[in-house]
Amino acid sequence: MFRLICSVLLLGSSLLIAAKNPDETWEMKNGRFWNDLPSDDSTRSIFLVGMLDGWHLRGFTEATIKGKVILAFNSGGDFTTNDLADMVSSVYAETENIALPIGWVAMGCLAVQRGETTRAAVFLALRKYLGDVSNKKGFLDIDPIEVIIKSLPK
Repeated sequence: MFRLICSVLLLGSSLLIAAKNPDETWEMKNGRFWNDLPSDDSTRSIFLVGMLDGWHLRGFTEATIKGKVILAFNSGGDFTTNDLADMVSSVYAETENIALPIGWVAMGCLAVQRGETTRAAVFLALRKYLGDVSNKKGFLDIDPIEVIIKSLPK
């Protein structure tokens, strides 16, 4: 009986902790956070510039960087951060995408913009991946880049 009570308390407290910040998925900002940002172009674009700059900083602090990581945040042509912000907003307008981390959505949008995949395919794949990883005990091997690369419809 004691074990049952402890298990229920542990499960309940973990659910409270998980629900503590609905703006995050695994400590990464998600669509709820994005949708709460002011909808003007500059605020959301500045957020994306900071995120992209963080990726560049990360690259400078690692001895080697995988090519797929370098390519994940590249855009093709004259695609601006305002264009990316608009595309991210349109993805989060679909409620089924709200739990996806902003970085995942941005990488998916850029892959679509580069013509490597379709919007429907990449976000379906990322939602499935999020569900699959959420059901595992550990999530140290979270790599949405592979999911994006493989999302091109056959």
